[in-house]
Amino acid sequence: MNKIHTLLFLLLATVFTSCSQDMELSESQGYLSLKINTLVSTTNPDATRSSAPSNYAPKQLHVDIINETGSVVMSTNDYANDPTFNSQITLTSGNYTIRAYSNGWDGSGSGFGVPYYYGTTNVDVMAKTLQTARVTCTLANVKVTVEYDQSFVDNFNSATTTVSSAKAGVNPLSFVMGQTTQSGYFPVGNLTAQLDVQNKRGESHTMTREITDVKARNHYILKYKVADSGNLGDGTTGGISVTVDESTQTYTYTFEVPKTSGTAFTTYATNAWSTFAYINAAIASKTSEFDMAGLTLQWKKVTDATWNDVASSALTIDSEDKISYKLTGLTGNTNYEYRLHYVKGDDEVNSETASFTTEEQGTLYNSGFESWNKSGKIWYPNEAGTTYWSTSNSGSAGAMGEKYNVTTGITSGAYNGTSAQLQSMYVVIKFAAASIFTGTFDGMIGTNGAKLNWGVPFTSRPTKLKGYMQYTTGAINRGSQPTGAPAKGENDACQIFCALLTENLKVANAANSDGYEMSTQIDWLNDSRVIAYGELTQSTSDSGWKAFEIPLTYYSLTQKPAYLLIVCSSSKWGDYFYGCDSSKLLLDDFSLEYGSDPVTK
Repeated sequence: MNKIHTLLFLLLATVFTSCSQDMELSESQGYLSLKINTLVSTTNPDATRSSAPSNYAPKQLHVDIINETGSVVMSTNDYANDPTFNSQITLTSGNYTIRAYSNGWDGSGSGFGVPYYYGTTNVDVMAKTLQTARVTCTLANVKVTVEYDQSFVDNFNSATTTVSSAKAGVNPLSFVMGQTTQSGYFPVGNLTAQLDVQNKRGESHTMTREITDVKARNHYILKYKVADSGNLGDGTTGGISVTVDESTQTYTYTFEVPKTSGTAFTTYATNAWSTFAYINAAIASKTSEFDMAGLTLQWKKVTDATWNDVASSALTIDSEDKISYKLTGLTGNTNYEYRLHYVKGDDEVNSETASFTTEEQGTLYNSGFESWNKSGKIWYPNEAGTTYWSTSNSGSAGAMGEKYNVTTGITSGAYNGTSAQLQSMYVVIKFAAASIFTGTFDGMIGTNGAKLNWGVPFTSRPTKLKGYMQYTTGAINRGSQPTGAPAKGENDACQIFCALLTENLKVANAANSDGYEMSTQIDWLNDSRVIAYGELTQSTSDSGWKAFEIPLTYYSLTQKPAYLLIVCSSSKWGDYFYGCDSSKLLLDDFSLEYGSDPVTK
């Protein structure tokens, strides 16, 4: 009987406690419980010799609670020992970001035994409710361990591996054979490992290797062992093996180093375009008798039997013996290989052979504007069922009738077969510039504008957009003058522009609430989504058809695009409903050129 009374008492106490807690809360408050843990590295976090503070303790976590406006509403420098953060926290209902990281350092430098942990999550706090936010802090920098095999220790007097980060301002770390036992930590970025050794004969030699595609939480173990024979760094007889443990993100590099050393080379990843490729390599080690005249870069198609030679005098070789060369005259979508070759007397050395595939030369669909189809009142510049080119017809003809298709195909006066005609018009109540673009027309914003999805999938890197055009301009007579446009009475202008993008752009020419950005506010020269851009603007009339070409200016020579955007308009300021209602632009036979000299910003 006493047990029953005790149980009833506990239940009632729980109910009264819950009710008491709810009574303390306003109608707009709720509770938050934090559960934060650290996925700890295997290395003992003993902070020595680092750019972190001397008292840095990686597992002491700083925690911020951030509201929807980005303001920190609560924080602590020591989550584990802060009673406020280890109990139920009262917050106004809403969405919060919980951010936790190692207190006292941001992990931006290098050091031995200084892992840096970071984690974040979002949580919705609801009125009168207890929510739990769970955050797991993981390693946010990169771990490097250097191991010297016993056979290596037995055969070399000394060895030091210096690991450097590609990030500016980060100090290199030296792992000395027989002395350094700790792992080093670096911010995320490519690494270079330089081994300096002195063998038993007193000869000193150097070998350099790069580690690329470095990501947070990666653990790189550099193991050095003695090779049976071969040259230092020679990928044929003294090479590198790499094993990967995906479960722990551990990469083990095993380097085979011979007891004696001569000439050796390293080849790196190639940046291959369709007709040319940027080659990168290095002289990893060389004897005192090394003669640069004996060095050549050899390349060929994988299917060819004979190597082509590039003399060392044509190569760019810096003070650190790093080699670069732009290899031209290549064919798109073709497999190639190259190597460094050295010969002097009886000394003949080849680097490991590196291979690459040139990019495919992407083409434009319906580039001559021969295919058109009509659906209802609207003309489209594609075959039926295909989406690639779109126009402003959906806005003009879709709203006001078939005769207001401002972009159409014509055969009379065409350059070749059928051409595209872009005719600006005054459509009943508003000026409509004619346009054609790659992408889709996503709908109207009342009578104030349209929503467009700019860009079609495309992964090649052309250097020019070419085609044929004929433009007839007129004096601007419609709309209100926007900033930067000529005054009424001055000539209207046509515009053609081309961009390579990392993503498609959802744009509008009027404010709306669907997440579309204003097309007029895109900074084509500085937007991070733009890899290359080129444009043509013309405010004079042509006497007939003429060829045009638009060079693309590349802002990055290594980044590859995901989308291609081409936009053509008979009135440049048509986004503002401003222009001449008699301006006309004819277009035909577009093409992409893949040259060997891209223009750079």
